[in-house]
Amino acid sequence: MPANDGSAPPPASVRDAVLRSIAHGSLRPGDVLSVDTLVARTTASPDTVIEALRALVELGVARRDGREIVVADPMATTMADTDEVRHILEEVAVRRFVRHATESQVAALRRAVEDVERVAAEPDPPLERLVRARDWFFVVLLRAGGLATRDLLRTLRSYAGLVMSLAVAGPGRPAEIVEELRAIQRALAARDADAAVAACDRHRRNSTDAGLKQLGAAP
Repeated sequence: MPANDGSAPPPASVRDAVLRSIAHGSLRPGDVLSVDTLVARTTASPDTVIEALRALVELGVARRDGREIVVADPMATTMADTDEVRHILEEVAVRRFVRHATESQVAALRRAVEDVERVAAEPDPPLERLVRARDWFFVVLLRAGGLATRDLLRTLRSYAGLVMSLAVAGPGRPAEIVEELRAIQRALAARDADAAVAACDRHRRNSTDAGLKQLGAAP
């Protein structure tokens, strides 16, 4: 088995290739993500592909189906339930942040937005890096709100990870995400809970719509 000597793609590149294939429609929900096929398509080593697939399952982009790993298949009812849960969690986090966040936590949230902005400004932003940068923004917010982020995010991704990940794809979407997150961050920096909740709701609605459109599940 060939080792990755630096010339073969790393796991992040494989994950990004899978996300792009789903966004472009060449991979669909329910399709099998074969190690051999991805090795041939990406030139990555089998070990690298296996590591990438494991991470995609954790992100909720893929799921295990017996001995195979397949592209996840979100349902409209599940997405509606997940959006409702996200609204509740985000409102709790926002109101706690406004009441209790320290200046260092406010600064950390600003840096998280700047990280998203840097990735989004690249000529062809890697979807996988953009997903992780956006997720880190919400990790910072939820942690400052005293919520157990790891378990919460894992649960949300298990139901809506594919749509949440594809929400960063599409023409102009990276710049829109920066604008949406910046609106949340500015409202929180101003300690305006109502404005921050409204900005979170706007980002969540836009993200769900964008993710479903990438799957061809919305007009």
